[in-house]
Amino acid sequence: MNTSSLKRLTRRGFTLLEVMVATSIMVIIILAVVTIASDSFKAYDRAVSDLTTQSEARGVLDALENDLQTAIIRPDGHCWMEIIIPGGPGAPAKAPGVIGNMQSIDQPILMFFAAPPDRPRWSPQAATPRLSLKGDVCAVSYRLGQRSPFDMPGESIQQIYGVYRTIVDPESTFQDALPIILGASAETTEVAKAPTPWDYWSGPARWISNYSASDTTGQKQQKILIDKNLSTTPPCWTLDDQNFIGSNVVAMNLILWCSSSLPSSVTTAGQLKDPIMRTPPALRPVIPSSGDTFKFGSKLNGGYFSAISTDTTASATSVPLRYAPAGTPPLPAPMPTAIQMHPYDQFGGRLRVFADRMYPDNLMTAPVGVVTVAPLPYLPYTLRAVEVSVTVLTPEGSKELRALQQLSFPPPVAPGTIIKIPDDQAYRRIVNQHGRNFTRYIRLLANGG
Repeated sequence: MNTSSLKRLTRRGFTLLEVMVATSIMVIIILAVVTIASDSFKAYDRAVSDLTTQSEARGVLDALENDLQTAIIRPDGHCWMEIIIPGGPGAPAKAPGVIGNMQSIDQPILMFFAAPPDRPRWSPQAATPRLSLKGDVCAVSYRLGQRSPFDMPGESIQQIYGVYRTIVDPESTFQDALPIILGASAETTEVAKAPTPWDYWSGPARWISNYSASDTTGQKQQKILIDKNLSTTPPCWTLDDQNFIGSNVVAMNLILWCSSSLPSSVTTAGQLKDPIMRTPPALRPVIPSSGDTFKFGSKLNGGYFSAISTDTTASATSVPLRYAPAGTPPLPAPMPTAIQMHPYDQFGGRLRVFADRMYPDNLMTAPVGVVTVAPLPYLPYTLRAVEVSVTVLTPEGSKELRALQQLSFPPPVAPGTIIKIPDDQAYRRIVNQHGRNFTRYIRLLANGG
């Protein structure tokens, strides 16, 4: 064999260096592909999670918008809307307590009358031909609660928070609810004793249309609408499964935007005027408060920067949005002449809404150094719009919260048990980390919004 043949034979393979270089290049390419694929899957999961969260929020906000835009607030001196904060100061004695780890301020019970487009139009009776329901005004309620979509027989596990929307059919509303609201004369009844939507929803068992009932012998069933006992089995009607419209909702906050129903100035001595001398079209917020914390008002509490104020000093920037002017021009009786704060721009447990005024539960604690005297025995406000904000957990946050609940309450769990994880800090961390806020401004068309 000659030398050239030997050289050709020795060149048929790869050297170790060539193999190592090729392997390194292949590893780099594989890692790049895996990284791109992993990032793509993560982006896809985030997109699916965001779409799921947005879908839940949209369902709740769409329902609220449809109902509030058709809300009925008649200028007849009667109370047509009411908000109850469970566990809040000033809430009625029969109001339910706080559910799970939610704060009381985050779970208002909203009750009003509306003509929703999806209202019941036919009787639920299946054994005989259905009957058309007359009328369009329905009693409507929104509240938050807990439910378990994974119940096993005799167990209640992995409860999730959510929004419940209850619509009472128009005939039952006409027969049971409206007589309560309109039963007393608004001119002769004391406001503290005036009938309100709460008197209907918190009263005795009412006849309601149960469209998912298994029996077809009766057209309606008697149900307790709102029960103080949250662990009642089966639950009250407003917490029934068929009224569940949005899951993983851990907070629902309301800001009521109102205009003044009194003039900003008067020419007749003794005539009432707006306590802070605002023009009637000017809007201002009325919101619930937890104790003495003005959640959306004071700059010190992360709220607005004294957006509406008159005759204030440099130190007034920490004062919430209800600052009244000094005695120039003079304030007519019964208003005091000193600088005062109107104490009714927030409420702690109960707010009754009329067409041209509101009655809060009680006077809230004022900031230090500010005298609190009520210029008027009511809020001279006309409700124009409601700003609704809901906080929805992502699927990851809901999964983590359910895991903590199951660790704290391993099955079996008695039906109706209200689950609260012992570590409240862990709950707040999950809400802060996985909660997504969605807000919608809804005008009340029937009340000039």
